[in-house]
Amino acid sequence: MKRFPHLCLGPGRATSSVARAVALFLTSLLCGLASDAHAEVAVRRTFLKLPSSNGHGAVMLDLEQKKVSHFREHSFATEEPVIDALGNDVFVRGQPQVVHSRDVLFDAFFGLRSGGTQRWLSTQDADLDASGYAAWAPGKTGGTGLATMVQRVGTLEVTTYVFAPQSVPHASFVMAVRVRNTGATASTGVSVFSLHNFHVGFGRPGVLADLDENGETVEVSGSDFVEKGFAGVVVGRPLGAVTRKAAWLSGATGAGNGFNVVQGGGQQDLQEFTAQPSAGTGWATAYQFNLGDIAAGAEKWAGVAFVHFGNPEGTATARQWLTDYVGALDAKALVEAEVARWAAFQTDTVKVPTGTVENEESLVRHSAVVLHMAQVREGETFMRESLSRDGETRLTRFKAPNGAPATLPGMVKHAGKGAVLASLPPGQWTYAWIRDGAYAAAAMATLGMRSDAREALTYYLNADSGRFQNWRELQPYSMPPYLITLTRYHGFGVEETDFNEAGPNLEFDGFGLFLWALRHYERTTGDVTLVDQHWQTVSTKVGDALVALIDPETGLIRPDSSIWETHWNGRQRAWAYTSLTAARGLCDAAVLAERVGDAERATRYRAAGESIRRAMAEKLTDGNFALASNLEELKSGRGYWDTAVFDAFAFELFDPAGKIARETIRGLDLRLSSPAGAGWSRNDDRYDHTGGADMSPWGSEYDSAEWVIVSLRGAMVKRMAGDSERAERVLKWVTDQSLKNYLAVSETYDELNGTYKFNSPMVGFGAGAYALALAHRADGTADPACGAYLDESTLSKPPDAGSGEPDAGSGEPDAGPFVPDAGDSEAPRVSGGGCSASGPGAMAVWLMLALAGLSALTRRRRA
Repeated sequence: MKRFPHLCLGPGRATSSVARAVALFLTSLLCGLASDAHAEVAVRRTFLKLPSSNGHGAVMLDLEQKKVSHFREHSFATEEPVIDALGNDVFVRGQPQVVHSRDVLFDAFFGLRSGGTQRWLSTQDADLDASGYAAWAPGKTGGTGLATMVQRVGTLEVTTYVFAPQSVPHASFVMAVRVRNTGATASTGVSVFSLHNFHVGFGRPGVLADLDENGETVEVSGSDFVEKGFAGVVVGRPLGAVTRKAAWLSGATGAGNGFNVVQGGGQQDLQEFTAQPSAGTGWATAYQFNLGDIAAGAEKWAGVAFVHFGNPEGTATARQWLTDYVGALDAKALVEAEVARWAAFQTDTVKVPTGTVENEESLVRHSAVVLHMAQVREGETFMRESLSRDGETRLTRFKAPNGAPATLPGMVKHAGKGAVLASLPPGQWTYAWIRDGAYAAAAMATLGMRSDAREALTYYLNADSGRFQNWRELQPYSMPPYLITLTRYHGFGVEETDFNEAGPNLEFDGFGLFLWALRHYERTTGDVTLVDQHWQTVSTKVGDALVALIDPETGLIRPDSSIWETHWNGRQRAWAYTSLTAARGLCDAAVLAERVGDAERATRYRAAGESIRRAMAEKLTDGNFALASNLEELKSGRGYWDTAVFDAFAFELFDPAGKIARETIRGLDLRLSSPAGAGWSRNDDRYDHTGGADMSPWGSEYDSAEWVIVSLRGAMVKRMAGDSERAERVLKWVTDQSLKNYLAVSETYDELNGTYKFNSPMVGFGAGAYALALAHRADGTADPACGAYLDESTLSKPPDAGSGEPDAGSGEPDAGPFVPDAGDSEAPRVSGGGCSASGPGAMAVWLMLALAGLSALTRRRRA
């Protein structure tokens, strides 16, 4: 496949006949290499941790460790800021202090006795091809929140199911096991064991770190195990007839240590736990289920259901939650009921874009599951009077459910319900970013998830935001009152930002993205009531605030940290992404204003959106009219390539067939195409300072990795520009990668070997972006911002880049290995001509540099 449909330009001004001949040869070879079919590397499975969430908590099945390795009390990473007695946020050494959510499970797994011996299944190989998410219907792939692991022990096929039950409005999970005899004769004397090691002691070290296990107590209530500690109570209920119930402290030996009993082989039963509750460090519990004989072709089940409650004295309440859920059902019935719930979701709610092939349908259906699981569904929680250990006072800004001041310990009502997290665990981005959330909410509406989308948008209207208006960083802007967070939110719906040595992240792109998502929701679902009910707030604290952020000197949105979160203190820029989202959002707000009868704002928003768009065309394009990352780097003459600007065309500010789109796509293809994959890196910051300083020296492998969000947005732009071949390559690449990796859409791929990198599964930047890309292909209807593309024939302002040569550079690679810069003026002018130099054209880098050297040598000889 060709990366560009354009011909390469000539070899420049080499003057000797030999030089011209060599130059022509090298240029032809360069174009030939760059135009050859680019085969993506083979996809590999490197993602092995499968999450499940019900919006109240989250659990994770680790296929590498063959165990359940994570169970958090909330689906989000942090609850709220730490505050002092006056209600002010607490900072320590310049860092805001936060209340972290807790992972209350160290591990849990099954064991099996068969063939005269026993073993823990965490020691047995998993069939990775057979494992994954349970199918929502026969013949389908995934589409549910039930993670499964398949193992084989002799003739027994053992399938573990792990899921957060959607019908339980609390942090909870089920681990169930099906033992099927695939042999020709009966398997006799089969038993199943389950081991559960919760940590409910002191600490809040971060939701991906282990809690202490001090001060825990264990007791048996009926057949339920009850484990209590500082971090609350966990109740486990066996699903099936229990033969033995065992519990032991970490220092136990011999028959008193249930782990050792099964690990040692043989056929020794667990030792029944009969002790009275007593505090200790490191309790673990286990069940033994004797299944007996399993006939050939038959199967038997066992399992345990768990629930966590943050009140250590809430045993009766937690047990009642389990009773309400489990009733008289066994493990098999609970698994089948959970599959049925997801099947109903797929058939009654999800609308698959037309034209999808089988693999795409599997991934987009599972993407709907990910979007649903990533939405916070809790609005109340129990708070202790102590924060992370006894005697450490906890304070909160929230009130009791009845509206009275909260008295701790007790229940409080927070503002977290409806938030969509940026990732599920094991990804570390289990926070509600407005940017990710806007793409997610739009995708929900597109996929028919109307109520989820409405709740997602309503969340932003109800969250505790506008908190940074008077910060000194924003004082030069006379920051107006605002509604949408300048970065992200804590889990309880409190605006948050993060700090490093360059200060906070303060981002304005969320304002425009919210307005775009709001109109997308209304246009897609036909529901006008959300805007009607909240127009006064939306207009004054989002639309008006955004207009107030236009810089009168540039016509662009004032410098901020934007999509790649560059922080402040000299790192803020007049980013194209922030301005493009503002332009699109204001154009959409104008449509909403017109519909509700707010004619003055409709006129003002439309004029503002159009003026920002024109300022982008005049101020943010280089000599060839390629759109730059930001104004400051453009003026410096190099290092201004950024695939976030794909959204200037995906959001239809500019004609995808116009000169701005054409030159921008050419430049991005040349510099940021991934060597291993079909997509693009996010920007050139990792390599644009090769051999010297530049304006973004913080660049890293996070920048050079192949980013899924920009690749999917880029695929949309490619299709609009007439390059359906590249668009389909990107979609197939993401689809194949995700199917191989258990339907998780990654944040990034390694640009050199194509493997999953950094965070997965991503939600708005992954599942949501994929759904929007498929829907865009199916629809094909143009929706230009403010009703029409910019008339580019009217552009006459000289480019800000100055020289007329885009990103002229010095001949050093501009965006990493295998990606050339434009070189000096005597080199072949490939930056505007269309040769790709990534992937199989890697040798083109060296050929181009050799040609530049030959030209220089010719000049020296003439001198």
